[in-house]
Amino acid sequence: MNKKRENTEKFPEDCRKKFIEYIQYEREYSPATLNAYKKDLKHFSDFLIKKGLKDFSLVKHTDIRQYLGELQGKLSRASVNRRLSSLRSFFAYMLKAGLIDSDPSDKVYSPAAPVRAPEVLSVDEVTAIINAAVSNKKLTVRNRALIEFMYSTGCRVEESAVLNIKDLDLLGGTVLLKGKGGKERIAPMGHPAIESMYRYLALREQSGWGESSKAVFITYRGNRLNQRSIRRIVKKQAVLSGITKNIGPHTLRHSFATHMLENGCNLRTVQELLGHARLQTTQRYTHLSRKKLKEVYLLSHPRNL
Repeated sequence: MNKKRENTEKFPEDCRKKFIEYIQYEREYSPATLNAYKKDLKHFSDFLIKKGLKDFSLVKHTDIRQYLGELQGKLSRASVNRRLSSLRSFFAYMLKAGLIDSDPSDKVYSPAAPVRAPEVLSVDEVTAIINAAVSNKKLTVRNRALIEFMYSTGCRVEESAVLNIKDLDLLGGTVLLKGKGGKERIAPMGHPAIESMYRYLALREQSGWGESSKAVFITYRGNRLNQRSIRRIVKKQAVLSGITKNIGPHTLRHSFATHMLENGCNLRTVQELLGHARLQTTQRYTHLSRKKLKEVYLLSHPRNL
């Protein structure tokens, strides 16, 4: 046995008390954080006592895994991860203080986050949202241009909010998008989006609307639209079109990616169009396109006809 630990009290309540004092006085954690750690460690100690373990040096990584397994279904993934985080901090302190010889939490990984399928619109639903903006009123013309632009480029809401007129190349059919971390990319625009943008910008010029603004998408008073306003516009257009799904700007981005893949665009190209740094981020859309692929297969393979 490690001589440093020979005369050390190792029972759960004693070690917990030492750890709480350490994070309270040396780390200066907040009262709320202290209470959270106290509850988490008390719950884990109760679990150990039921297993007949009263010495933290006897805890193995399998015990922690079993404990987390019992929490699954009872607590949210975030709460389970918080419990694990508390145990990691606790055992790291124990190891540093010489109260244990090895850290059993080292071999325990956080529960994987479930992959949630993003909300996706059909092509007809996107068309309905666009066509809900049909009048010649300037805000309606702007709204149509905004939604056409977002669906055509697959841009993020923040990218449309910071977009300036000088970033547009309508003759060339491209736009300079400024994404996360200051990264820039050139994105193509389709003809419907280009036509809507021409109409919107012509209306602005003719009416003197926002003539001093550098922003592409502006408010009634000529100020730059912020992200919150853009989200509100997209939701409003969805309601006008009769769609009851929970729609937002990111839904248009998800729909753009899915529709591109369903129509034969390769994953690398979609990654570039979306401005994703990692291909894995783009791969979340592949399971959606596979549904379409299976439908086409079942309708096309001669043995299925």
